[in-house]
Amino acid sequence: MAELTLNDYFFGDLDSDIDYSLLYLYAEQLQFNSERFASQQLIGSLSGGEKLKIQLIKSLATPSNIIFLDEPSNDLDLDTLLWLENYIITSPKTILFVSHDEDFLSKTATKIIHLESVKKKTLAQTKVKELGYQDYALGRQQAYQKQVQQARNDKKEFDKAMNKHLRQKSQVRHTLLNTHDATLGRLIAKKMKNVLSREKRYERMKENLTQVPFHEDAISLFFSDISPLPARKQVLHLENFQLKIGGRQLVQNIHFNLNGQEKIGIIGQNGIGKSSFLKIIYQKLRQRADINLGYMPQHYTEVLDESKTPLDFLLENGNREQEQLILTHLASLQFTRQEVHHKICELSGGQKAKLLLLKMVLDQANFLLLDEPSRNFSPTSQPYIRQLFADYPGGLVCVSHDRRFLKGVCQRIYRLTENGLEELGQI
Repeated sequence: MAELTLNDYFFGDLDSDIDYSLLYLYAEQLQFNSERFASQQLIGSLSGGEKLKIQLIKSLATPSNIIFLDEPSNDLDLDTLLWLENYIITSPKTILFVSHDEDFLSKTATKIIHLESVKKKTLAQTKVKELGYQDYALGRQQAYQKQVQQARNDKKEFDKAMNKHLRQKSQVRHTLLNTHDATLGRLIAKKMKNVLSREKRYERMKENLTQVPFHEDAISLFFSDISPLPARKQVLHLENFQLKIGGRQLVQNIHFNLNGQEKIGIIGQNGIGKSSFLKIIYQKLRQRADINLGYMPQHYTEVLDESKTPLDFLLENGNREQEQLILTHLASLQFTRQEVHHKICELSGGQKAKLLLLKMVLDQANFLLLDEPSRNFSPTSQPYIRQLFADYPGGLVCVSHDRRFLKGVCQRIYRLTENGLEELGQI
């Protein structure tokens, strides 16, 4: 698809039954210049959001009774995302979509199909609920908490009964050892036999106790021992900066001041150059001796050598003393023993994102640059990701379309436009 031109993509199939009136209507509504439909521009040269946008325009303009969408909210700007939410809510068609975006799910889904690997990835499980996402997530959390409480109650009752049994056993043994009467000794020995019989019953009871559930969704990772930059330290200053790609100016008049502990979110229309702007910030900061920089790019392959294993990637400096610490972290992030030794190219997007997070933690990065940091994490893991960055003591700049992430993590949010950065109050 990357080698196709826009003209071939929209008009190359002569047998297509596209409704062209809808095609041009959706292009206008999604702010995609329909004159580009007939251009020779390669699809591979489009931004991630623009690629998704043209697929939406063409797919939705093609007559169908059912629509399949795979991560439709990924890479879309907020205006397009709001449009798509309204389309799904008002459409009479059946729409089956995969998504990690909690807000998107909450506003659009009327039925949840949850596919997951449980019991430390040894069992595949599917749940189907006729619920909205918020009700499903709440019910799931309540069920987890109920099982945790039941497990605690069961253990408390078991421990109480077991302690009573052990006291009785000790008393009977003491009496038996100090009895010199043969008849009484036989009676006490019989009592000891009954006590030991109950002990076997307790052992069986212990095996059947309600277990504390393993929290499959949790991201057990924390930034510790970070030495944040001084809050008033100026990390970057841009004045009348021009954002250009391949000689083409995308944005003019960028004025931007960035201090050491600020948490900044950047939004903007697809194709405006948000990821390119973040890369420029990365290039300006990466060689700074006074900054320990962490970076999660849009395309993980920019920093991940996919021919390596997770362990080798995290042990790049050859410090084998860290190996056990890394293995412990990977296990807490739900990597199986086998996955630790798989090549990174065999891992899912979420696992690759976890690797980058772990590298930032191990490197004790005190300033982070993040491009869509939450997009590859499951909806049930998203709250942990938000909390991780909300608690982070250093500064960060992130490009994101995840509304909950922006609200929960960022202190200031800017919209990147053709005329620079516009600070927003609310999104």
